[in-house]
Amino acid sequence: MNSFKQLLSRENIKSKNKKPNGFTMIELMIGVAIVGTLSAVALPQLTKAQSTAKSSAARTTAINTAKTCSIALIGTDSTDGDVATADYTGDVKITDAKDITCGLSAAFAFTGGEQDWKVTLIDGVSQVAENVTKP
Repeated sequence: MNSFKQLLSRENIKSKNKKPNGFTMIELMIGVAIVGTLSAVALPQLTKAQSTAKSSAARTTAINTAKTCSIALIGTDSTDGDVATADYTGDVKITDAKDITCGLSAAFAFTGGEQDWKVTLIDGVSQVAENVTKP
């Protein structure tokens, strides 16, 4: 019987020296507060970065469409070239028309993010893309 008491007292001493596993409620609440604060700061920046990327994609699409029209006009003797086969789905939307028809004088406007970009062809040569965002 004495050895049983000694064994129990040893086990009791060992369990008192052990560190408890897991997190306390305060530690969990602090972790949630930190994650909430970081996400409150990061989400607006993420939205801003996405809008900038969409605007840049719209500008690039407008420039590439004008270049494609210039190449189509140079390659043929006609004044019209059709670029309607290009796929303008996704974040970039065409502003002016459903189909893009190339000509010696043509304009293409695309919307991406919160900005509109317009490129004009003058004598079949594309000009610099302009930001024509409406206030």
